[in-house]
Parts: sequence; C-alpha cells; structure tokens
Amino acid sequence: MIQENSDLLIVYDHFESVCCHKVRIALAEKQIPHQIRHVSLEDGSHLKSGSELLRVNPKGVVPVICHRGRTLTESSILLEYLDDAFPEPVLMPADPYWRARRRLWARWIDEEMHVPHVAVISFAVCYGAAFKQALGTQEAVEDYLSNIPDPKLRASHRASFDQPLDSAELRRALHAWAAFVRVMDQTLAEVPWLAGESFSLADIDVIPYIWRLNNLGLDMLWESYPRVGEWITRVTTRPSFLEAVSSRQPAEWIAMMRQTGDIALPQLRQMLAEPPPEPVSPAASCSY
Repeated sequence: MIQENSDLLIVYDHFESVCCHKVRIALAEKQIPHQIRHVSLEDGSHLKSGSELLRVNPKGVVPVICHRGRTLTESSILLEYLDDAFPEPVLMPADPYWRARRRLWARWIDEEMHVPHVAVISFAVCYGAAFKQALGTQEAVEDYLSNIPDPKLRASHRASFDQPLDSAELRRALHAWAAFVRVMDQTLAEVPWLAGESFSLADIDVIPYIWRLNNLGLDMLWESYPRVGEWITRVTTRPSFLEAVSSRQPAEWIAMMRQTGDIALPQLRQMLAEPPPEPVSPAASCSY
C-alpha cells in the first residue's frame, strides 16, 4: 500500500464532487502521477469515527491531497499548490492583473456560490431525494447529519437535505447563478478565457459548477449568452476534462440528474422569470 509520505501524490476524491473535479482537471492538465482514493459520500461511512477520511481531514470533506508526508485541503488552495509544486504547464496567469482576476473568480465561487447556491440547487432538484434513498430511513439521515464534524457544514447540509422546489432559497440561488453567468459573458467579450488569453486556473475554478448546472438541465442560464456556451464547449472538450470528469461520472448518475432536472425545469424557469427574493449580492453584481 502506498504511504502518505510517498512522492506519489494521493487524492481523496468523490466522482461527483465539484471541488474534486477542480483538482482532477489540474492533475490531468499537468499529467501529474497520482493515486485516487475514492470516498463514498452517499452512505455516511466517511463520517464514522476512525474512517480513513477523518484521519486525514477532521472536517470529513473532499478533496484531500497527501504528498510527501503532508496533507492539504480546500480545492482553491490545492490548485495553487499543484501549480507551484508541478510548474509545467503553468496554469496561474502570468500577468498580475489576470492573476488577481483569477483570485476574484475563486473567491466568488468559494464564498458566494458553492454552499449557498450550487448546493441548494443540487439538493432541491436531485441530491436530496437521492441521498435519502441511499440512506434508507429518516433515522439514518439524522445519523448522517449528526456525524458531520463542522457545525456550519452540518447546518448547511441539513438545510439542503430539506430544500423544497418552491423555496425562496432556491429562487435566490437561480438568480445568483444568472448574475454569475452574465459576468462570465462580460469577461468572455474581452478575452477568450476567464483570466486572459490562455486557459488557466480560473477556468478550472468555474467549469465544475457550470457542468453541474448543465447536467441538471439548467443550460437555460446561458442560452442567451453564446460566448458562455462556446467557452463551455472549449473547456469540456479538452483532454483534461474528458479524462478527469466525463470519463469518471457514472452514466446512471448523469441520467438521474438529467431526469430530475427535466421534471423540475418548468418550475425553475418560472422562478427565474420572477424577481429575486432580495437584491443580488454585491459580489454577484460586480463586473470582475
């Protein structure tokens, strides 16, 4: 068995985690030798005392990288670590302005879009029912939630599990993503990629979230923005994306997402046509 102090990079991973997608795309772009250790998130075993994941990350979340006896977490940080530790090809923009813009994309995703918005949409449309079915009973659901070590993460998961399709939170999330896509379009009118003239960490930061929305049938968010659609095609046809994401997502999982998305789509379109429950956040209205 490969040890965590090996030169071979070890990645604790789940095939559908958007944060894991980011790390896997960077690994594929740089062709970094690594070993994937799959973590099953559906049955809650990763949160049980003594689990391998809790040993390397007490928060109980993926991705986690173990490299040369050291452990790192947080996907945006991991992207910069990989770019520094394995500098070819360089994925951080060279120009100081575009380096800053990349960090703005990463911050916007991490602080504004991940838990409050993409998680809300994912669980309301598909994941809530899927996880409850996998866990089997309400008692098992409560056990799963109570074992999440981080109180904030536990609270967000509990709220997401019970997210109805007609909630104000879901409407707010849809409008936040619509604002995000508008800023993407503004940027892509200026340059071909999200942080300049070349594919970079900024594109890796964003594409897993857009891909999740796409698989849930929410391409309506960019149907009026052909530049965004073209960017999606260019990113998702890159060999790194095909290797790191497309080839690793089970067909039955994608089919489930699209089926539930199709059922919810008329209601989601109606919600997006309505005014948001409150003004869009400052970050979402800022032209990065």
